Amino acid sequence: MGQLLASYRTKVKVYHASDTSLAEFRRLAVENLKQPGNFVLINYLRRSIGQERGGHISPIAAYNEASDRFLILDVSRYKYPPVWVKTEELWQAMATQDSVSGKTRGFVLVSRE
Repeated sequence: MGQLLASYRTKVKVYHASDTSLAEFRRLAVENLKQPGNFVLINYLRRSIGQERGGHISPIAAYNEASDRFLILDVSRYKYPPVWVKTEELWQAMATQDSVSGKTRGFVLVSRE
């Protein structure tokens, strides 16, 4: 996904959960969301947050500091409406292993070049 996005006029930074920490994810995602035109995409295991099926990719739209939750805008909105997920639960869902790559899932920060 990172390579695909990088083929456009974007700056892309890929983070595997095993190479970062919960605190670093929170900090980087919040800072990226504050910038107009920036995006945070997550690769997470749906089962870990109480949904059906396996790995999935969706954007994060917002962060609520008081509840320490991120808003996931599921791309399969016909089945899963937007949902606020506790940061620690989301982190655990990203720290699972992807069966195709053999690496942990994680997140991608996307911004303009």
